[in-house]
This record gives sequence, C-alpha cells and structure tokens, in this order.
Amino acid sequence: EAIPTMRVPAMIAAVALVLAACGGEKTETTETTEVPATTETAAPATTGTTHTVEMVQDGAAFKYVPAELTIKAGDVVVFKSVSGGLHNVQFHADSIPAGAEAIIDAAISNKQGPLASALVHVGEEISISFAGAPVGDYRFTCLPHMAMGMHGKITVQ
Repeated sequence: EAIPTMRVPAMIAAVALVLAACGGEKTETTETTEVPATTETAAPATTGTTHTVEMVQDGAAFKYVPAELTIKAGDVVVFKSVSGGLHNVQFHADSIPAGAEAIIDAAISNKQGPLASALVHVGEEISISFAGAPVGDYRFTCLPHMAMGMHGKITVQ
C-alpha cells in the first residue's frame, strides 16, 4: 500500500528530530567563528588530590558513592556515572558556604545551569576543582534522581 503524500513530510521531520536528538551525523565544516576575548580571571590552580565519587543505581536506589566526602581546598572531585542512566551534579547556592557560588560555578565546565553540570551518560564523568573554595559543607543532588534521594555532601577543610 502506498504511503499518503501528506504523511511523508511528517515522517521525514520525525526522523530528522530523532537524528538531531541522538547527535545525528557529524559533519566537518570549514567555517570559522571568532571568539571574543574574556576578562574573567583564571581559576586558582588545582594543587591537591583527585577523589572519585560514583553515580550509581543499585536496584531501586540511586546514590553517590561515597555520599559524603571530606577534601581539602585545591582538590578535584571526579563524579563518574557507573549505572542508572543520566546523572548530573547540582549544587544549590543556599547549601554551600558563603562566597563559594562563583568558584564552584566557574569550576563546572560543562554546565546545564547555575551550579549544575550537564547530564552525563554511563561511563562519562564530571570533574570539579575545589581550588580556592571556602571551608565548609557543599551539599549537592542529582536533578533527575533528586526525588529518589540521590544527594551528597562534600566537606572542604
């Protein structure tokens, strides 16, 4: 049976949408874009240890492992998605020390929004430097799994 003519454009649009959502086919371009110079100051240098926090689905539970971590200013925390689909790291301005918002926001290179990393797939990771971070507790959550109790805390000493 032939496909009605009106359905063809809708099907093409649907396929294009799916390809765009999945990244589609990558093509090389020779177009150059000028990037304006920024006046932002460089983030303080990372001087400490690198710690890993795994983002995990264990049965019906979604969690960070470890859920609580104590580090020093200058350390880096690598959040690695190991199971459970898409995860992210979301700090909230009212759940971190005074003066930390600009430092943490600048340390998140692949942002979804203020104080929030982009979503990552299993096997991907997010690195956040705590160089220059004030002493105190930094509470965070995974936005997609917040209602399921996926929360954590980093204490900077």
